[in-house]
Amino acid sequence: MPIKSFNYPILKQIILIVGDVVIINSSIFLSAIIRLGLDVGWDYIKSNLLSFMLTSGVFVFTFSFAELYDTRRNFKSIGNIITVTFASASAFVVTTVLFYVTWSLRIGRGVFIILGLLIALFIIGWRLLYSYLLERQIFKWNTLIIGAGGAGNVILQEIKRSEKSGLRAIGFIDDDPLKKGKLIDGIPVVGDRYSLDKVIRQNNINLIVEAITHEKPADLIKALIDYSRHGIDVIDMPTMYERLTGKIPFKYIKDVWMSQLVINKSRLYGKIVKPIIEVFSALILFVLLIPIMGIISLLVKVSSRGRVFYTQERVGRYGKKFMIIKFRTMRENAESDTGAVYTTDKDPRVTKVGKFLRKWRLDEIPQLLNVIKGDMSLIGPRPEREIFIKEFEEKIPFYSLRLAAKPGLTGWAQVKYPYASSVEQTEEKFEYDLYYIKNMSFLLDFVVLLKTIKVVLFGRGK
Repeated sequence: MPIKSFNYPILKQIILIVGDVVIINSSIFLSAIIRLGLDVGWDYIKSNLLSFMLTSGVFVFTFSFAELYDTRRNFKSIGNIITVTFASASAFVVTTVLFYVTWSLRIGRGVFIILGLLIALFIIGWRLLYSYLLERQIFKWNTLIIGAGGAGNVILQEIKRSEKSGLRAIGFIDDDPLKKGKLIDGIPVVGDRYSLDKVIRQNNINLIVEAITHEKPADLIKALIDYSRHGIDVIDMPTMYERLTGKIPFKYIKDVWMSQLVINKSRLYGKIVKPIIEVFSALILFVLLIPIMGIISLLVKVSSRGRVFYTQERVGRYGKKFMIIKFRTMRENAESDTGAVYTTDKDPRVTKVGKFLRKWRLDEIPQLLNVIKGDMSLIGPRPEREIFIKEFEEKIPFYSLRLAAKPGLTGWAQVKYPYASSVEQTEEKFEYDLYYIKNMSFLLDFVVLLKTIKVVLFGRGK
């Protein structure tokens, strides 16, 4: 029987991080003992505690950067084992550089080399064990979906995609007599709400996902409350979808749910802490990047006729308009013949230098000025043009809620999904934006920052 605590992605990430910290610190202890002996080794650890704490932090940071805390990974695959090895080697190199920069913190080479080897070996073993355990019956959650309509089918697909979620879809409950006994993507409709007790007992159900978009019968609501009191997790479809995907399924939620999304978002962090941190950070980044901006300005100027900078009116928080500034990446007056259109892959209007700038996201650097002025944040939904906002508001429900947060230079949607060039793609990016608005926090901003650095370093922009 599975353990009585649903292993959400965040819980599994915590398990991975805690496991890494334990392994790294155990490796520190063993490396000192192997090299120096028990007594001397223990004294060595105590006298170099700050250095070992730094080592532990660098390894965890590097693993996070390499997305080794993505719980959907199968760590038994050769590709992921190579990634773990490469990340461990990278952390070793970074730590070595830091020790040479801060010479007083350095660790003896013998201890440090043994430490690196032990960490790489034990981390690989820990990841293999982690993936193996998740496949065991004890970590599997028998899941019952109430509602075999569109919302139920969508959550079933996400459960199947998230192989490492620990969820096993047992069946659907639906009151429609025409659906009883039918298979939906291989999963049966096992009964109606009147047979709920029997289905739960026979299938040892641990989790119920409520995926009904219309009004729910009072007796079903009462039953779900009772099941929750007796130790069965009951979760609504939008919440489960959010936890599995990092998106919010706006097509399957009601107005009240959506209004709470904005009302309940962090006020202290979003309104006070975040702006102060970001303006201060933007000022420092702008000063440090002045030499790079000078080189980019020269490249833009000599590669094509026209201005170095490109300004355009965008819509910010609560509909406030402002002028965004970027390095020009298209030929001058690119929309003179076409009007406002989506940027597409291999867009002929993009210059050769512009293509390079877009790939490495370097065209966005001047927007640090927008952050300093207060029109934008470092992290948030990307600012859009008014003409597109009006179009999307007609086609995408709740689209105006994007304006509840200050637009950002980068964002959750940008690091999770490439540029959108259609309404369908915009819908998916909107789901990520809603997730960010609902879950805005220092931790989420830090994750977005790490992923943005990775996008820039590996040229994964458009």
